[in-house]
Amino acid sequence: MFLTILTVLSLVALSILPSPSLQSSAASAWPMFHGNAQHTGLSPFPGPTVPFLRWTFQTGGPVDASPAVGHGRIYVTSEDGNLYALNMQGQLLWKFQTLCHDFEFGAVTPAIDSDGTVYLGGHLCGGERPQGILYAINPSGKQKWNFTNPNPVEGVDSFNSPTIGPDGTIYVSDVGFHVFAFNPDGIVKWQLATHGEVVGPPAVAPDGTVYVEIDDPPPTDSCQQALNKCLVALNPDGTIKWGLFSYGEFNSPAVGSDGTVYIDSSAVSPDGTVKWLTPGMFGSPSIGPDGTIYGSGEGGLNSINPDGTLRWQFPIERPNGSGNPCCFYGLVGLSSVAIGSNGILYFGVGVEGFCSCAPVPSGYGNASLYAVAPNGTLAWKFVIHPTVTCATFSCPIVLLSDPTIGSDGTIYIGSGDGNLYAIG
Repeated sequence: MFLTILTVLSLVALSILPSPSLQSSAASAWPMFHGNAQHTGLSPFPGPTVPFLRWTFQTGGPVDASPAVGHGRIYVTSEDGNLYALNMQGQLLWKFQTLCHDFEFGAVTPAIDSDGTVYLGGHLCGGERPQGILYAINPSGKQKWNFTNPNPVEGVDSFNSPTIGPDGTIYVSDVGFHVFAFNPDGIVKWQLATHGEVVGPPAVAPDGTVYVEIDDPPPTDSCQQALNKCLVALNPDGTIKWGLFSYGEFNSPAVGSDGTVYIDSSAVSPDGTVKWLTPGMFGSPSIGPDGTIYGSGEGGLNSINPDGTLRWQFPIERPNGSGNPCCFYGLVGLSSVAIGSNGILYFGVGVEGFCSCAPVPSGYGNASLYAVAPNGTLAWKFVIHPTVTCATFSCPIVLLSDPTIGSDGTIYIGSGDGNLYAIG
């Protein structure tokens, strides 16, 4: 009898414990660029249904890249050259000073490993040939190791946002024409000289294939047109599987559950054949749970069916004051999309403008976080920066980073004003 009761109590206790999968997901809510190795932008957690400002954290420079969230920490970079570690209440735990600070560093998202190690790309400062550097940082903020890459050409070599594969391999590309694969101890597994600038973080498919987009590659059997862009698929050992000429802006690919690769305006099968091309530019695309593709297009957010047809477009209003013939208002800086498990799409919209003569308008728009339902209707809009005022002929540029979704549904988004915003 005692054994039976003990067995029942044990089963009850086990049933109320969180499952290992949920514990693992909560530990790594958004551990890298676009949330996961496939760069789908899809979170296992729902985002907020009613927005409110939880807190802000001020860094020493613009926050251009999305933060990473995991192990009870928020990690965010800034153009001031620091990596900031915050607790979930937005309080500073520590900051790690890198060896250089500028715009390129501020655009790097950290990656968090399963043991809490943080990997961070960047570059060294000084000289005609600054070298790229990859840092591995303990959860305490102390450096574990770093790797520097010699720069054989003039100009800055800088590592992009790292991607951690399913087996723990760290993949990182640099503007100095390389893709690297590292073991967690910092040993290089392999490196590939691409002979062209790698323009975004690598994406890793479930089968281990690594995808990168290369700018201005030389003519090869796989990429016959130089001075353009090429999507390249690499085997897990770093050898080239195939290459394909691509169109559009400088972006990072995303990989669907069936292995389809989405980049710019195209969908590509795992064997390198083009499935479809569609007008418009995706930016770095995101993929919903039903296979719908989301990304920025001309004038708004595009929703694309898996077969390449347009499902809907959510238009973004241009800033106020566009009737002034002296003023130019460019596209309003649409970020990539973070998708909650509730299907809501979250993205930031910034503002920029320039006036060449008086009168300068007193205000011309605001920078906001948008939430859009899967059917393309507005769920809500949260104004991060109220109406921006032009103090001179040149209006300030206020852009927002890609958003990140935490395990409690909080949205984290950086801003050109140097703040990280937590919105519940």
